[in-house]
Amino acid sequence: MSPRAAPGWRGWLGIPTGRLVGWSLLPLAGSLAILASPSALAPVVAVDLVLAGIALLDLLATRQPVEITRSFVPVQAVGRRFEVHLRVENLSSSAIAVRCADDAPGRTDGLPASVRLAPLAAADVAYGLVVDERGHHGFGDVTVRARSPLGLWERQRTHSAPAHVRVYPRFVRTRKRQTVGRLAEARMPVRARRRPGGESEFQRLRPYVAGDPYRHIDWKATARKRDFVTREFGQESSQNLVLLLDCGRMMSGRTGALAAFDHALNAAVLLGQVALDHGDRVGLLAYDRDVHAWLPPRGGRSTVQRLIRATYDLRPGLEEPDHPLALRYLSERVRRRSLVVLFTAVQDEPTADLATALVEALATRHLAVAVWIRDTDLDALVDGPAEREAGPYVRAAAAELVGWRERALSALRRRGALVVDAAPEALTPELIHRYLEVKARRLL
Repeated sequence: MSPRAAPGWRGWLGIPTGRLVGWSLLPLAGSLAILASPSALAPVVAVDLVLAGIALLDLLATRQPVEITRSFVPVQAVGRRFEVHLRVENLSSSAIAVRCADDAPGRTDGLPASVRLAPLAAADVAYGLVVDERGHHGFGDVTVRARSPLGLWERQRTHSAPAHVRVYPRFVRTRKRQTVGRLAEARMPVRARRRPGGESEFQRLRPYVAGDPYRHIDWKATARKRDFVTREFGQESSQNLVLLLDCGRMMSGRTGALAAFDHALNAAVLLGQVALDHGDRVGLLAYDRDVHAWLPPRGGRSTVQRLIRATYDLRPGLEEPDHPLALRYLSERVRRRSLVVLFTAVQDEPTADLATALVEALATRHLAVAVWIRDTDLDALVDGPAEREAGPYVRAAAAELVGWRERALSALRRRGALVVDAAPEALTPELIHRYLEVKARRLL
């Protein structure tokens, strides 16, 4: 991406440099001589006027005929350093020295950058940028300061250069976490077996056996072999997985280094990739008071990229999620029985009741899995030492919340719901393990 900056003055007055301050000290020191001899007043005033005239002429001679172009790769990963290049072109017939700064959407190194340009020449200024949050981030103005010919002033000019960078989750981390899924699959206590019977997915051709339904006879194969051949069917292995992402206010709380929503999103994307590897179709619904993203269940390798592109700039809001809206929206678009995974964070009884009601309503048609992300800071208050004066009271309140949460989850399990209750660092392997268990036990 190479947006050209449009110049705009934000202050015609110059900025004094250290050289001008140093020159100003000379008449200041000479003015002390006036205390000893009043006759020194005229020479000191003359020097002041000469220096003021020189400084004014130097300021008037300051020009900034430069043009700025910014270039960078517009798609980046969270936390990965990349370079942004500023191309500075000198449009004048005299050499100038400039300093450049950029209003970038992350942590920078190498700014401000100084460069001296020959007449009608151009130079590249590169700096490093790291964006720590995924999403769609914008650049601001490029600020350029040009030094006067005598170096007494710097004149500042801003160049409007709107640009955006799309920051995605780090794919390297996702690929590393795939090994977690492979280990979880190796630890599965149940071996997945295809059950014969049913009429949804063709499995193989075999010789006819007395008692086989006549409608399963393959007449073309029978004609070739001159013996009855029947089609054997198995239960369909390609199933729907729908990811429900709660974007409400409870998901905005930070759990460790990231918000609960970011932990849920990372686990959801990886679960979707594992499900696609197992031949399932994956869809997604992200909502709070409104639906922010909807992807109907699809299969294929490209579905992972669809998931990432649809969710990379999602943010949790400050409103309560409308679970009935999500239920209606999903019921109108997915009528086939599916594995529906709800990612949410619950901290009080009203939100717990709403999430439980959603899971129970989903269970009437689908197989629902409730993923409740644990608050590690709350667990640390319960398990950690009470050092401060208010420590025991805070610890008691935290213990009450943790106890209530365990009772709510137990009630949800007694109603037959599948529950994943894990800390952020254990969320992904626990979720993949539960998915593989569902596949192995053929719960759908």
